[in-house]
Amino acid sequence: MSNTPALGKILIVDDDPNIADLLTINLRSEGYQVDVVSQATDVVALDLSDTNLVIADAMRQEFDGMQLLISLKDNPMTAHVGYIITTSDDSERRVIEALDNGADDYVVKPFSLRELVARIRSVLRRHSVRARVAPSTKLCFQSLSVDTSTRTVSDNGMQLQLTRTEYLILVLLLKNIGVPTSRKEIFNNVWKDSPEMSNDRIVDTNISRLRKKLGDVGSYIQNRSGLGYMFVM
Repeated sequence: MSNTPALGKILIVDDDPNIADLLTINLRSEGYQVDVVSQATDVVALDLSDTNLVIADAMRQEFDGMQLLISLKDNPMTAHVGYIITTSDDSERRVIEALDNGADDYVVKPFSLRELVARIRSVLRRHSVRARVAPSTKLCFQSLSVDTSTRTVSDNGMQLQLTRTEYLILVLLLKNIGVPTSRKEIFNNVWKDSPEMSNDRIVDTNISRLRKKLGDVGSYIQNRSGLGYMFVM
């Protein structure tokens, strides 16, 4: 079958040339356009605007597949890209970490090629449905605007760069304007799978950073003693 982008464009990130070649040959035969890089660091500089899916191992590198996942999902320009991690690490902690950071699937090596292709189809179908039917959902306060479909945050039209944690806190507070949200509730929503980290300081520190990045709008995030944080009108 000739190489065609009709079914989607896939980027493989794997420093094992045997696996990269095997995936490339089989995915191209299925009708996908396939690119390959061996280093996760190489992906950051690529234009992924027309890429539908990243399949990454790169777990033994200094900048690994998990860090690449977080980087892509934190960037509104690449948050739309599907992401499958393939790795020999089958620990529950690692699986949970990947899914919580936005991975669409986690496949343990050695894997069945047929099963992986089926999982790829499933991920691409889900992303295609989202692209067709998901409306642009916006949350606004004063001059601040958040588009949750692209995870874009802007103030007076100027895009702001927030970390994943800051973004999640901001969305939670914007969904509850005028209603206090306790530190415990904020923590449970943002760090729900890391109970060992639970303390008030981590919430306060991240909200302090968020306020600074929001500039004047940040002053509207206030702490009601004994109740929690909220945007005040």
